This record gives sequence, structure tokens and C-alpha cells, in this order.
Amino acid sequence: MRVGVIGVGVMGRNHARILSELDGVELVGVCDTNSKTADEIASLYKTIPFYNPEELIDRKPDALHVVVPTYIHHEIAKLAIDRGIHVLIEKPIADTVEHSQDIFQIAATAGVTLMVGHIERFNPAIHKLKDLIAEGNLGNMISVSTLRVAPYPIRIVDTGIIVDLGCHDIDIMSYLADSLVREVFCTASSTIHHLEDTASISLTFENGATGHIETSWLSKIKARKLFATFEAGFVLVDFINQSLILYDDDSAREIDIVKAEPLREEITEFLRCVESGDEPHIGGEASIHAVGIALAAVTSSQMHLPLLIHGKGAMDFTPEPVQNGKSFN
Repeated sequence: MRVGVIGVGVMGRNHARILSELDGVELVGVCDTNSKTADEIASLYKTIPFYNPEELIDRKPDALHVVVPTYIHHEIAKLAIDRGIHVLIEKPIADTVEHSQDIFQIAATAGVTLMVGHIERFNPAIHKLKDLIAEGNLGNMISVSTLRVAPYPIRIVDTGIIVDLGCHDIDIMSYLADSLVREVFCTASSTIHHLEDTASISLTFENGATGHIETSWLSKIKARKLFATFEAGFVLVDFINQSLILYDDDSAREIDIVKAEPLREEITEFLRCVESGDEPHIGGEASIHAVGIALAAVTSSQMHLPLLIHGKGAMDFTPEPVQNGKSFN
């Protein structure tokens, strides 16, 4: 399969590395507007550098990985999809709900595979937890909390921390709960970034489960943890160590995890779906939900009000302020 990568910064070069290592894949080119970066990565992985996305798209690869700043996801994805190219696009799917919906619609119309890179879905610890939930022994999930903090990555300038990092946990919580978010309340602040760099997000799901996200770029350490309370136990996940500890009334038990590189698992799943025609398990609808809730959290923090989320699906998404438990116009 002939595959290209548009955007080979910190994340994109990892896409290029993995593609260069996979059997049956030809890395036909990498593109970056920084010619030095494009030349460096192309030389490293023995492919062709491009400096304009359309030049690589015009080579008509079978698939493209879009790893550019969020605000140009829509533009690049549309160019590729219009030429019948399958697209893996890094999260969030786009900068607005409308752009996200448009990408989803044009991909469906064109009949191409669209997958969004919510990498934490491919973390082996999350995969194992999803299996444990499906087995039914944990019972219903009552609440879930995450801590996702790190020093500020100076390359992130087009979004704040809620959209950049918060959408990871919004998606994972909705995935584990198997339920959409129906209410969001957020407080946030900005200390070193022109947008928010610290946020506390509370979520209520349709099925009654609750979620809470703490995220910050002001930390001196990197930590990514999830805590979930079930009817029959409590679970602690460490995303970085890929570990899962299950607590019940009598003991704490670390569950065996076969560790793997989540990005490699993600890319392998995308290429499998391109070849088979299967629908990716993280497609347009879940991705639109994640970015929509993240943007609603930003609005909530600005309005200092919770928001109710109306609608039933990716194409019907309307946040509405609430006060004293009642919505108002």
C-alpha cells in the first residue's frame, strides 16, 4: 500500500517511522512546509520530501496521514478525500464541529476510509479495561476520573489544553461508558499560553455515569492516569506504564497487559480497515462527539455555566446553557 504523511513534526515523524517499518507499506513521501524538516525526515526514512501538501496529494497515494495543526485539518483532509484517498487524521478531527461534520460527510460520500487518531483507544491497558467491562463482572461504571498533566509543549499554539489534551479523555470516558455526554461544566485558566493551559472538566453521561478531567500544562512532570469506580470494584490505569490495577473488597490485583506501542497499533488498524473496507472503531461520529464536547467545555469555562448537549448523533449537536438545572435561551 502506498502511504504518505503530511506534517512531520514531533508526532508526524513517528507516523513516518512506523510506516517505513511495516511490511507491505511503501512510504511514498513526507510533506512539511518547513523544508529542512521535510528533507531530514525524508532522508531518514528513504522517501521523497514535499513542501506543499497538494504536491504529495497529486501523487495519488492510497492513503494519507494528516498530522498538521488542527486549524488546517479540514482543508488538507478535503483535498485528499476529494481525490479518493483514504485518510488517517490526528485528533481532534477538526477545529470546529461544522468542519468535523463536513469531513465526515465528504468521506462518506466519497466512500473512503476515514479514521481519527485517538491514540489512547489503542493503549493496551484501555483495551484490556474495555474487555473487562464487556465481560460484565465489574458491573456498571459509576464514575471515572483522569489526570493528564505535563510541561507545556511550545509547539502547540493553535489550540488550548482542553481541545489538545482534554479530548483524549472525553473520548476514552465516552468509549468506556458506552454513552454520550449530555452535560459539561468546565473551569479553566491561562497562565503561560494565550489560550487555556489548565482545566477542570466535569461530565455527565446519558446513562448516568459521571466523569471528571484534570489537565494542565503547568506541571513539572508528565502523568496520565485514569480512575474508575464500578459497582463491583475500582480500577486504576496508568497510560504511560500501560498498567491496570483492579481493586475489590478483598485485594488489589495487577492485570497482565501485553504492552505495545499505541501509535503502531492505531496505524495498523487504519491500514487493515483500508484493505478490508471495515469501518474503523474510531470513526467520524465518535470523533465529532469528542471535539464537540471539548469545544463545549471551552464555552462553559468562558460563560461560567454548565452546558446541556442536545441531539442524537454526529450531525445533530447543540450545546445550550443551563441555570439552576434548567436550560434557557
